[in-house]
Amino acid sequence: MELIQKINRYKLLYVLLSGALIWTLVFCYAPMLGIVMAFQDFNIFKGFLGSDFVGLKHFVSIFTDPVFQKAIWNTLLYNSVILFAGFPCPIILALLFNELRGRFFKRTVQTISYLPYFLSWISVVALFYAFFEMGGPFNDLKVMILGEQVERTNILMDPDHFLGILFGSHLWKNVGWSSVIFLAAIASIDSQLYEAAVMDGAGRWKQALYITLPGIWPTVMIIFILSSGSLVSSNFEQVFGFQNLYTMEQTQVVNTVVYKLGVQQGNYSLATAFGLAQGIMSFLIVYVVNLIAKKLSNISIW
Repeated sequence: MELIQKINRYKLLYVLLSGALIWTLVFCYAPMLGIVMAFQDFNIFKGFLGSDFVGLKHFVSIFTDPVFQKAIWNTLLYNSVILFAGFPCPIILALLFNELRGRFFKRTVQTISYLPYFLSWISVVALFYAFFEMGGPFNDLKVMILGEQVERTNILMDPDHFLGILFGSHLWKNVGWSSVIFLAAIASIDSQLYEAAVMDGAGRWKQALYITLPGIWPTVMIIFILSSGSLVSSNFEQVFGFQNLYTMEQTQVVNTVVYKLGVQQGNYSLATAFGLAQGIMSFLIVYVVNLIAKKLSNISIW
C-alpha cells in the first residue's frame, strides 16, 4: 500500500521516468534472454527452443583456441596500458588547471582540452590517418628535421605501433573531459584548509600534496574502481577504426572478435559466449578491486 501511495503521489514524475524505464527494459534487460545462445549451437531457423544445447563447449573453445587467446592477451595488454598509464593524466591535468590564476587563459585552455571529446571516434581515426599518411604533417616534419634522405613511413600500418596509437588517441580525446570530475572534487575542498596552510608557510606544492590530493582521494578511488572493469573490454570503435589490412591479424581484441563472429560470420553462439565471459570477468575484476580498496583505504562503491 505504501508503494502505491508513493506512486500516486509522484505519478507525474513516474510518467517522466517511464520512457527511460521502458527503453532500459527493452534494450538492456530483454536482450539478456539471448545469453542462452552461449550454451547452444544456435540455429537462427530453429530458434532458442529448437537449437541443441552443448553446455560449455563454446567457453572451452574461447580459452583453448590460439586466435581467441591472442585476442584476450591483446585486450588485457592494451587496456592495462590505457588504464594504468592513462588514469593519472586527467588528475595531473586537473591539478595544473587548479594552479592557473588567469581566468580567461584558464577557461580557454580548458575549453581546448575538452573539444576532442565531442568528436566521434571515426573522426579521430580520420584525423590520425591524415596526420600520419606518407604526405602528411608527421612525415613532412620528420623530413624537415632529419633531411630528405629519411624514409617516409606510415606508422599506422605497423602493428608494433598499434598500442602507442591507441594510447595516444585515447589520451588526446578523453584527458580533458575526464579532468572535469576531478576539478569538481577540488572545488569542493574547504578553502579554509588552504588559508590555514598559507598561514603555516606552505607553498603551492605543499598545498597540492597535503590538501588537494588527500581531498580528492575518495573520488580518485571510486573512479579507479569503476574503470577497472574496462581491463577486459576495449573501445570497439577505436580499435576497429585503427585496424587495417596490415595490422588486423596481430591486433584483434575481444570486442572485434565478437563483432566478426556474430555480425560477419553469423556464429552467434560463440560470439555470445565470448561476450558473456567478458561481462563476467569485468564484474569479477570490479568486485575484487572494490574489495581490495575497501580493505586498504575504507573507500568502496558498496
